[in-house]
Amino acid sequence: MKNALFMLPLVGLAALSGCAGANTETPVTVDVPGMPSPELALQKSLDRINSFLGSLNQRIDTPARQTTALAVTPSHPITLAPQPSSLPVTPPATAAHEANPLPGRAGLTWFAYGEGYARIHCANGALCILRLQPGETVEEGALSVEPRAGWRTDLVRGTRGIHAAWAVALTPGPSAQQSVLHLATSRRAYVALLDPTGPSMKSVAFSYASTDPQIQPEPPPSPEALARLNTPDFNFQMTGASPSWKPLRIYREGAHTYIQFPPGGINHAPRLVVLAPSTVGTQPYRTVGDSYVVDLPVSDALLIGSEPDSPTIRISHGGKA
Repeated sequence: MKNALFMLPLVGLAALSGCAGANTETPVTVDVPGMPSPELALQKSLDRINSFLGSLNQRIDTPARQTTALAVTPSHPITLAPQPSSLPVTPPATAAHEANPLPGRAGLTWFAYGEGYARIHCANGALCILRLQPGETVEEGALSVEPRAGWRTDLVRGTRGIHAAWAVALTPGPSAQQSVLHLATSRRAYVALLDPTGPSMKSVAFSYASTDPQIQPEPPPSPEALARLNTPDFNFQMTGASPSWKPLRIYREGAHTYIQFPPGGINHAPRLVVLAPSTVGTQPYRTVGDSYVVDLPVSDALLIGSEPDSPTIRISHGGKA
C-alpha cells in the first residue's frame, strides 16, 4: 500500500515532463458555448448592414421620387463694395447708323452728314464723284481706302465757279469688294462704305447742320473686310534716310499698325508723327518689345531720329493712299 502511494507522484512528474517537450506554438481552438467569436460577430454585423443598404431602394416609393422635382436653393448675388479707380468709365458703344440716300436733281444723291455713314453704290465701269462742301480742303495723305479691295480714289482739287468745291473720284475695278473710305478735311472727317453693287450713284453730296458731329460712325465690317483685317498687310514703303535703327518691316493687322525695329534699334527712340489719318492730341502709339504699335491703320507717317542731324524716314502705305 505504501508502495502504491509512492508511485503516484512519480507518474504525475513523468506526465508533466512529457508535456514540457510538446509543441506549444500551434494555436488551439477552444469552443465555449454561449461565447461567439468576435471576428465572426463583426462579419455578421457587416453583412446585415450591406443587406439593409441593398434593399433600401426596394423599400422606398421610387415613382414618387422620379416625378417630384428636387428643391433648389435660390441663389443670391454677391454685391461687392465699390472700389476707387482712376480709370475713366467708357459708355457702351452704340450701333453705327447708315444714312438714308435722298435722290436730287440731275442724278445727284444727297446724304445728311450727321445721320450716319453713307453707303455709296458704284458699279464696275462707272465713275462716281463724292462732292465736298465749298471751302473744304484736304491735306495730302488724308484720303485712305483699303487697296486690296479693288477701288481707285483720286482727289480732285477745286478751281473756281461751279468747280470751286473739292471732290473725290471713285472708280471700282472688276473685282472690287466692299470697302470703307476715310477722308479727313479741314472741317470734318467723312466715313463712307463703298459698295460695287446696285445702281451707281454718279454724284454724291452732303447736307450739313450746326449740330453735326465732327466725324461719322464706322460701318460694321463685311465678311470680306473681316478677312482682310485678319491678314497682315505689308504694303508699305520707306523713303528718306537710312539710319542704323531703320525699321525691318512695317505692317497693318486689324486696326493697328506695327513698326518693328532691328535689334537695339528701339533704344534710339525715334519720334513717330502720324500724318494720315489725321489725329487730335497725343500721337496714338506705344512701345511693345522691339516695335511701335499704332492704334490706327496708318497711311502716312514720319520717323524722326534723335541724332543731331535728325534723320527722317517717310512711311507710306501702298505708295498711294
